[in-house]
Amino acid sequence: MKSIKSKIQVSMLSVVLIGSVLIGVITALLNASGIDDVMTKTLGPATQMAADAVEWKMGNYWTALQEAAASDIFRESEPTDPALVSVREEIAQRNGFLYTGKMDATGFSSTGYNYAEEEYFKQCKSTMEPYISDIMNDGQQMIFLLEVPIINNGRFDGVVYGGISADFLSDIVANLAMGSNGVAYVLDNRGNVIGHRETSIVEEGSNMIEAAKTDPSVADVAAVNQRMIQGETGFGAYQFYGDNKFVGFAPIDGNQRWSIAIETSQREFKATLDRSILLTVLVVLLVVLATFPVAVKVGKSISGPIQSCVARLEQMADGDLHTPAPQVKSKDETAKLAKALETMLARLNDVTRDVTHHLSKMAQGDFRESIDRTYWGDFVSMEQSIKAIHSSLRNTLSQISQSAGAVANGAVQVSNGAQSLSQGAAEQASAVHELSATAASIAETARQTAAAAEEAGQFVNQASVQMGVSVSCVKELNAAMEKISNSSTEIGKIIDTIENIAFQTNILALNAAVEAARAGNAGKGFAVVADEVRNLASKSDEAAKATKELIEGSISSVQEGSQVVKRVTESLDKTNDISSNVTLKVNTVVESVEGQTTAISQVTEGIEQISAVVQSTSATAEQSAATSQELTDQSLLMNNLVHKFQLS
Repeated sequence: MKSIKSKIQVSMLSVVLIGSVLIGVITALLNASGIDDVMTKTLGPATQMAADAVEWKMGNYWTALQEAAASDIFRESEPTDPALVSVREEIAQRNGFLYTGKMDATGFSSTGYNYAEEEYFKQCKSTMEPYISDIMNDGQQMIFLLEVPIINNGRFDGVVYGGISADFLSDIVANLAMGSNGVAYVLDNRGNVIGHRETSIVEEGSNMIEAAKTDPSVADVAAVNQRMIQGETGFGAYQFYGDNKFVGFAPIDGNQRWSIAIETSQREFKATLDRSILLTVLVVLLVVLATFPVAVKVGKSISGPIQSCVARLEQMADGDLHTPAPQVKSKDETAKLAKALETMLARLNDVTRDVTHHLSKMAQGDFRESIDRTYWGDFVSMEQSIKAIHSSLRNTLSQISQSAGAVANGAVQVSNGAQSLSQGAAEQASAVHELSATAASIAETARQTAAAAEEAGQFVNQASVQMGVSVSCVKELNAAMEKISNSSTEIGKIIDTIENIAFQTNILALNAAVEAARAGNAGKGFAVVADEVRNLASKSDEAAKATKELIEGSISSVQEGSQVVKRVTESLDKTNDISSNVTLKVNTVVESVEGQTTAISQVTEGIEQISAVVQSTSATAEQSAATSQELTDQSLLMNNLVHKFQLS
């Protein structure tokens, strides 16, 4: 059976530990979920913006070539016509091509070579649609060759082509990396890497789909790349070089059938989460360590006085009414318990001393002293019984004394019967004495029962009130946690605002870059775009400040929840103490009832003895008529015995 002290300590430590662990786990889960949600919402729009930027860039190239293919000079001139040279150079310079040119329907080019057997020429001729070649090396650098068909009266009449440097893709993705370990890359429709911040990967023609056929370790990467070349937009994850990666991808629409992906390191973005979990574990340990001495002190302050009172009650049950009650210096219920025990001992001592004094006097034959002490509660019946016995015996003995002379005159007739009557009276006195003691015990037990029942009722009422307080504290805890939930919702809304602003900012930045590239008088547009960028940056700053305020509010709400948990703990501890006191009082009631049962049995036996004596006295009276001679001697003896009593 556990002691109250151990129960209090275990309860306090359990509540604190469970509460701290729950708060830590919930915080870690919310942080992890928040990181995943932010990455999902950030990578998708960022990837789509990058895809739009590449599409816009390529759209400018395609538009320039389509305009050239529709112009008369390209339609009517031969590929090597000198008049076409200046036009080709002007188109290349204005639109950022390395070079431009024309191939006729047979594949003869402005360079003087025939490219009829090249795949890109065959594809453009057969489909009569714009076509872009695979990335290739022209001897100096990695390039793409864009071809737009020249259509005359529904028939293929050659192509206008333009060469562009593949480095522009690497330049774009190099600025899209998120974090120090993040990268961005572009795949063509076969899964080849055609844009990467490490140009060596592009030059080597890295293809994870093909690599996965012989290297199972890159199967997850290949699966994501397979989705990319199929034109899907989405979000995925895989392990690459020992690190878990988040990746968002989107197709680059237009004639090129490419796809772009932005890859980030989970380890890098979740490093803060790991530190948060470690800090939470340390806080839980510190809280438990700080709570332990408090629990020990509280348990000792409650269980110590109770144990002292229990020990004193055990001594009282063994008949010890003289040892003083334990002294408790606190001002709580334990002090009231010790004070009640001290009062009970004092009153029991008063009653037992008074009863012992008067019974001792009666045993000595002294009936001159009156019983005028007033008892309390259920002891009143004992007081009335003792007074009745004292008065009855005194009156009886007085009457016997007055009748002694008359009895002596008739002693000749009733002497022998008087002797028997005297013996019966003695037995009756003894039985009455035992009956008196039993009645005293019954009164004592009844008083204890009533007092214990009354105190038990008080403790039950206190427990009910305290449980009400506990329920109120739990409601406050629920309110505090609801505040945390509301703050988290607002944080999500502000994060969405920041993402939208970031999206618009990137679009404006790209527009500004285009305007800057065109330079000249068109550079005036860059100033307008720059102003818009600054306005959006201001909005981002306001949203960030609002996010900070909400986070601080969430932290305050968590602290408020911790205070409420502490109050719930204290309330439940008090309820536990009151319940223990109720248990002790109920045990006292049970013991008192058992004592009353035994005392009632003794009263029954005493009454039976009185009945037997009365019968004996009656029989003796019948014999007294026949034994009058013996009554003479006995009457003298009775006279002498009566004179031993001191009567007023």
